[in-house]
Amino acid sequence: MDEQIARELVNVLQTPEETDYVEAFERAFELTKTYAGSDGAQASAIPVVFEKMFELFATGKVQA
Repeated sequence: MDEQIARELVNVLQTPEETDYVEAFERAFELTKTYAGSDGAQASAIPVVFEKMFELFATGKVQA
């Protein structure tokens, strides 16, 4: 996760009313919860799934 996206994620958690990324957070969180509840979910992959989903919804792309 690049530094700017990481800062925006922290902003969403600390002051959601002051950031434009609340919707990206909510969408990433919902998809991650769905993945975590699935039979094939791997515990170690859950944070990575959230990170990639948040980055995708916030920027429209995912870094390799």
